[in-house]
Amino acid sequence: MANSDSGFSRLSASWVEWTGRARMPGVAVSQACTDCAISFLAEDDSFHLRQENGWWLIDRVNDRGQRYNDIAKLSTLDLTMKFLIWRWITNARSDLSSGRLGAALHKQGYAPGITVTDMNGTRAKLCLHDQCAVLSLSTATVFSHIMLMSVDELEQIGRS
Repeated sequence: MANSDSGFSRLSASWVEWTGRARMPGVAVSQACTDCAISFLAEDDSFHLRQENGWWLIDRVNDRGQRYNDIAKLSTLDLTMKFLIWRWITNARSDLSSGRLGAALHKQGYAPGITVTDMNGTRAKLCLHDQCAVLSLSTATVFSHIMLMSVDELEQIGRS
């Protein structure tokens, strides 16, 4: 399991790599965020990572400056890293989003071994042992498979 410093360092390197591959302008990483632990910034898309009640919460700001709070709620930094890196890879590589790291996994349904609890008809709680994620139903099915991967494996798929 990653500690915050090494996790933030790895996330920062990944953000720079994948936004570079997507040719996003204005890329930066900042820990001088007033309402979060770290922010991953670009003109087209930004993510703010914060902790609340022991959970890692991700907020997203789109290219029009609209902020969407709590797009993901994750119990560990390791799951948080998987979620963000998966999002960044599939943003940079639409072939993976429509294929191996997206549509292909969605067609399989929820991954075996993942406990799925419907939260309110729009969100699901996914748990694997002591690691849990609360996500929109639109991303929960695919992420249930991502949960089973290591960060290294995920990055290797992105780079292949």
